[in-house]
Amino acid sequence: MSVQLTREQQAVVDDRGGRLLVSAAAGSGKTRVLVDRLFSRVLGEEKVNVDDFLIITYTRAAAAELRGRIAQELGKRLAERPGDRHLQRQLLLVYQADIKTIDAFCTALLRENVHLLDFGEGRGLTADFRVLDESEADLLRRRVLPRVLEEFYTDMTPGAELLADAFGFGRDDGRLEELVLILHDKIQSHAYPEKWLEEQKKSWEDLPSDVGETAYGRELLAALGRKARHWADLLRRGAEEAICDEKLLKGYAPAFLTAAAGLEALAAAADSGWDAAMSWAFSWPSLSPVRKCEAPELKAKLQSQWNRCKKEIREAEAILDASAAEAAEDLRRSAPAMEALLDLCAAFGRAYQGEKLRRNVTDFSDQEHAAVRLLLGEDGQPTELSEIVSGRYLEVMVDEYQDTNQVQNCIFEAVSQGGRRLFTVGDVKQSIYRFRLADPTIFLEKYTEYPPADQAAKGEPRKILLSKNFRSRQPVLDAVNFVFGAIMSKEMGEMDYGEEEALHFGADYLPERTDCSVEFHLLGVPRARGEERPASRPLEEARLVARQIRSLLEQGYPVTDEDTGALRPCRAEDMAVLMRSPGPRLRYYLRAMAEEGVPCAVQESEDFFASMEVAVVYSFLQILDNPRQDVPLIAVLRSPVFGFSPDRLAVIRGHHPQGDFYAALEADEAEDSRSFLDQLALLRGEAKDLSVHSLLWRIFDRLNILGIFGAMEGGEQRRENLITLCEYARSFEQAGYRGLFAFVSQLRRLLENGQQPVVSTGSAASGVQIMSIHRSKGLEFPIVFLTDLDKAFNRMDFQSPVLVHPQLGLGPMFIDLDRHIRYPTAAHRAVGGRLSREMRAEEMRLLYVGMTRAKEKLIMVASMSSPEKKLKDLTALSELPVPPETVDGAKSMAEWVLLPLLRRREAASLRAMAGMEEGEWALTEDLPWTVMFHEMGEESDAPPQDEASPETAPDRLGPEPDREALGYVYPWAAACAAPTKLTATQLKGREKDQEIAEHTVKPYVHRPLAAPMFLSGKLPLAPEERGTATHLVMQYLPLDGDVDAVIDDLLFRRLLTQEQAQVIDRPSIRRFLASPLAEELRQAERVEREYRFSLLAPAGEYYPGLGEDEEVLLQGVVDLFAVRDGAVTVVDFKTDGVTESNLAERVEAYRPQIRAYSRALEQILELPVKRQVLYFFRTGQTVEL
Repeated sequence: MSVQLTREQQAVVDDRGGRLLVSAAAGSGKTRVLVDRLFSRVLGEEKVNVDDFLIITYTRAAAAELRGRIAQELGKRLAERPGDRHLQRQLLLVYQADIKTIDAFCTALLRENVHLLDFGEGRGLTADFRVLDESEADLLRRRVLPRVLEEFYTDMTPGAELLADAFGFGRDDGRLEELVLILHDKIQSHAYPEKWLEEQKKSWEDLPSDVGETAYGRELLAALGRKARHWADLLRRGAEEAICDEKLLKGYAPAFLTAAAGLEALAAAADSGWDAAMSWAFSWPSLSPVRKCEAPELKAKLQSQWNRCKKEIREAEAILDASAAEAAEDLRRSAPAMEALLDLCAAFGRAYQGEKLRRNVTDFSDQEHAAVRLLLGEDGQPTELSEIVSGRYLEVMVDEYQDTNQVQNCIFEAVSQGGRRLFTVGDVKQSIYRFRLADPTIFLEKYTEYPPADQAAKGEPRKILLSKNFRSRQPVLDAVNFVFGAIMSKEMGEMDYGEEEALHFGADYLPERTDCSVEFHLLGVPRARGEERPASRPLEEARLVARQIRSLLEQGYPVTDEDTGALRPCRAEDMAVLMRSPGPRLRYYLRAMAEEGVPCAVQESEDFFASMEVAVVYSFLQILDNPRQDVPLIAVLRSPVFGFSPDRLAVIRGHHPQGDFYAALEADEAEDSRSFLDQLALLRGEAKDLSVHSLLWRIFDRLNILGIFGAMEGGEQRRENLITLCEYARSFEQAGYRGLFAFVSQLRRLLENGQQPVVSTGSAASGVQIMSIHRSKGLEFPIVFLTDLDKAFNRMDFQSPVLVHPQLGLGPMFIDLDRHIRYPTAAHRAVGGRLSREMRAEEMRLLYVGMTRAKEKLIMVASMSSPEKKLKDLTALSELPVPPETVDGAKSMAEWVLLPLLRRREAASLRAMAGMEEGEWALTEDLPWTVMFHEMGEESDAPPQDEASPETAPDRLGPEPDREALGYVYPWAAACAAPTKLTATQLKGREKDQEIAEHTVKPYVHRPLAAPMFLSGKLPLAPEERGTATHLVMQYLPLDGDVDAVIDDLLFRRLLTQEQAQVIDRPSIRRFLASPLAEELRQAERVEREYRFSLLAPAGEYYPGLGEDEEVLLQGVVDLFAVRDGAVTVVDFKTDGVTESNLAERVEAYRPQIRAYSRALEQILELPVKRQVLYFFRTGQTVEL
């Protein structure tokens, strides 16, 4: 039975007016429409052939699926008209039609016309060139770059010296190499990367004297104006709300109105220019005390708004820490380094291109740029070849157009007669590949500019919107429309979400039902109490999801059968668990599903190098290269391949305690040791003559690696991992590298950079699908669990010393080599701000993709460590629609969902937790949501470590040393031993200071010789290690933050170990956050943590007897300092044991250290230090010096 098209779909099929943009919402049947449009021309009056069209898809799989769909449809129609010769011809032509990816199209174009390209100096490609895959291209880039850097260092300009010293960090080429590679990668989305580099260099050469006249300044001032106007409006509305309570009206409304007027003045000043904004002076009024008011919930809301407003405005004001001339001077002083970086990137591009030509290879971006050169002249006009290629096609159809970049768009224009024969279809709300250089603004510009097709003149570009969704039930569509209608806007999301963009129900063929309400589950995981170990949020969330899935399976929740259209009980394979990044949390879900007996099919792989099989083979390759490495050697011996037990290894070491473990193994006469060494020697000998790829297969064959790991749980995936490692070795050697050492070094580099080869996940298994939202794009499932919503948005990408944006260009930090400090320039802040907003728009579209995968039921799950405070803060800002600046301030997808959800009647339980009355917040609409809160208990996977008792304390070994002999002091020791460096830790401090001072002389401290702690069988963390862990938490903990959430995040990022997390005294940190000191710090204008410094100081102050002209390099790390009212407060955190009896003694011991910190800050910041504070976590005491 033929499918009846909607009016809009039929318009797409019939339109012949010229360039057409189809904005097809999720589930709107865009593929069906594309095929029908093709058939309307092939089988209609025109009677053209299927190979008269160029159809571009995003992936090879999509191209194959589309080709198969067209062939299937032709087969059906031929069965109805078996004698139709035209149909018979089309069925043959469909398999040679140009239905392919843009990469495949460019490859074919280049092979046909490579002779037309002139690469200069007699170099060029031949038609049999090979296309490098991503891993091969990366290897080749890293091989070429060191040669380019050698030339760079040979003839260095002042700008090159500044670049090397400031941004290469003066130690090795690693940071500079990464900077060049990142810049080179990002500019590949431009049609003419070399021109972009030239334009950027010119912009740095011609910087204006007023930073406000630069693109960076305009970007920052616009952001400041938006922020000020947002809060001015919010405060005015807050004052209006206070009318309902007389006490609030008198106590809060005047301050709110005064602040709103001040913020409007700030916005006006920002419109006037940089110095005008900088001259804005405002003294924040204080809120009058309000007691026993009649609206305590409103009071709490207004207080939260007031505090957040002050915090955000102070953060926004940070851009005005220098005048327009001073900020421009920072850019001018950074300009030589940026010009050198642009030159270096250009030189690298030329060298990389030359090496590829020498090898007769290309990478993916090469082909696209070569296609542009073939199709467009230097003046941007079509070439003769462009006219020929355009003449081949009646129409160019581009699917997933929202994921196009600038260079691809140039190609599409060139092969479609300047776009006159261009048909594009996509959904910009599903553009989630910006990290792959996709540019959704291309689609957005056309979407905004093109008139509707029924209003466009003949030949004028036009658009048609497909907004009917034929995939999902009404509750799912209502939920999507509700959330995105509230949070998506042009300011925060790059487009408005109005009636045209909303999803409209079209699946009226589905059986009617009333049990498909969208569910939102908020999981509260309690904080740890005392020394107890906290529950794992990811694990508890996974268990909640697994229980929900089991419940749906047990109750036989009905879903629509695709074949019959009738309802049937759901099966495990009808469900999908989608999340932002499954990798780190995958093991929790596998464990939880196993606990509930739920089968699952994993579409994501865990960390490649963390898998046992890869880790073992990697270790084996290391010892084949050099067997005298204890860690990989013992890892191989302990592996299932050789099976040495810990006791056996201890015996080997015990018999031969001297030297490395390989020497002990050689000295051991046992049969297992001899067998292992024989195997190792044989393979080491063969490794000299074999390629790495062949060597790996020889290892697999001789040691039965595939059999051993294939017999384990998850054996199929383990075999896939090992085969992937072999294939990676093949591509490594195809890129021109040779030798075991080079391959091991490359694996080590991948491991250190957190990269890994692409791993096949094997054949799909039945069960609940677990995958990333990215992987789910284009798929649909009857039941979708959208989880991991509390994952914080990534901010690490904006910490780079040089940021890159395709329009704004380079954004460097300013690095003062003389004072050893660095801070963001206006360019860095502007580029970082733009990138941040674009990243959040991408995250918003990712949430849209996740929510629209559900056909029957959508279940969203988020978890929080202590949700009451977070819900209170969100409720204070919740309104419909949510203002763009409030959306921008959200830290996770969960907050985006909660901001509008808290205004719904169904969220009464969450509002109650926030202390808000239901009547004030409930909406009149009765839309089908189910909102549930779950309070979970703690679960410990391992008991805490026991402390060593006096009875188990180790005995001393050996006699006491001769103290008289050891006490001899050389008469001139002071002159000989005076170091060139000194750390604050030597004055009395902590281990963190030592990290930045290599080779600093350490004072001798006598320690009695004692038996090693491992002989006692217990290894509690040392006090220094406990202190280090606490300081790490304080480094990342916001002053109004959640302690447990920060520790969970540090665990997730592997900055903390489980042992360290267990011993952190969380109640003492919470006590600090509640202290008057923390409250004062929260009011500061600037707060810095773990502030590293290096400066020259008079040596005589620290080493008596040295001359006045002697200097020592003083280095250290300040725990925290705050700036307020032009003065500095220095805070040093102490975790050691302190009592009332020894407090004064400890304070005096730390006095030299904190004085050193104060001296450094006064010299660097050029501000006076007003307060010096020691905070002791053990007792919660604050001591001012």
